[in-house]
Amino acid sequence: MEQHPSKEIIASYSDVLSGKRVALCITGSVAAYLAPEIARTIMRYGAEVYPVMTEEATGLISPSIMEWATGNKPVVRLTGEMEHIKLAGEHEGRVDAVVVAPATANTVSKAAHGIADNAVTTLLSVALGSGIPILVAPAMHEPMLRNRAVSDSIKTLGEMGVTFIEPRVEEGRAKIALPETICNHLIRLLHPRRLPSGSRVIVAAGATVEYIDPIRVVTNLSSGRLGLSIALESFRRGGDVMLLLGHSKVEPPYYINTRNVKTTRELREALREEIEKKRPLFYFSTIAVADYRPAKSFERKLDTRSHDKLSVEFVSNEKVLPMVKELSPETVVVAFKAEYGVGREELIARARELLQYADIVYASDVSKPDSVFGSETSSGVIIARGMDVVWVEKERKDVLASRLLDVAQRLASL
Repeated sequence: MEQHPSKEIIASYSDVLSGKRVALCITGSVAAYLAPEIARTIMRYGAEVYPVMTEEATGLISPSIMEWATGNKPVVRLTGEMEHIKLAGEHEGRVDAVVVAPATANTVSKAAHGIADNAVTTLLSVALGSGIPILVAPAMHEPMLRNRAVSDSIKTLGEMGVTFIEPRVEEGRAKIALPETICNHLIRLLHPRRLPSGSRVIVAAGATVEYIDPIRVVTNLSSGRLGLSIALESFRRGGDVMLLLGHSKVEPPYYINTRNVKTTRELREALREEIEKKRPLFYFSTIAVADYRPAKSFERKLDTRSHDKLSVEFVSNEKVLPMVKELSPETVVVAFKAEYGVGREELIARARELLQYADIVYASDVSKPDSVFGSETSSGVIIARGMDVVWVEKERKDVLASRLLDVAQRLASL
């Protein structure tokens, strides 16, 4: 039999979930309208999706729509084929994870108390008993989420190993998390190259700024895109991520712990504090640190009416990178080098200079159209201790982030 046309999108974006089977449970929340997009987002990362629906959900979204979206016929009611056992029993070929999105207060409460009275709750009962990872994305009115019976049910399921994704509280409603957020949490559960439990990863991204006066600064054009991609990939691999974010053009999702920094001095202080809290397994220094700062900054805004010319003396900033190895010698440090208009050999030579402070260096020539600050792609060279030089050509930054995490894990013997 020919493959269902909808399955042609599987692994179209990434193969990180290739070979994985996911049961997508849909309950009677109006957020069920997002179920096709959730399913297809998961599929684009490589997984096969099997819809399971409550009767109430079918009144909001047609099972035919879910069959179109996934290429698999939804389970709406249990029959003699024992669909709940086929999907979640203790045997080969069962699903690798169960995602409940959207999850109503009714379904959450039933699952917490072992009630199995429809296709979804029965599947959850079997999955809990079989030890299958379960991810729940609630959607309900905010007062229901605050209801002690519901919050206690969430706590109970959490103690049973169920992972909950915080809803977006907007307009008095606890709205379901976005499809990409749900997918990132699913990847975190199933990633084939997971980091050891509790692994701390610090990522510095964006650019530092140095003040001329209270509103004028000296900085550079670094966007923070690569740093955010690395933070997200570290999260997907199960890392305990801290993002130190300078001036940037990106907005980190709420589930990435973020600490904003402005000046190079603030970066040093924040980095020191974070390392002292818990030494990181990896430190990715994607942030473009200002090499110079004004020797003196003005306390008040300069006015062109009184300053038709302005001369500013600059002094060099103290380097940040060497401090990391001093504080945490065992941390794998990944440094980044942006050059402009240099040849390959010179790019390699300048990258190697950073190996005195780092274990891995990624260097790029930002004069190239596919590597300019803020671009979606990057071209450059990866140099790591004891490894061959690797050239990267026009690679999406999320793909480059995954590649750099792979190198860091190999260097850490993980």
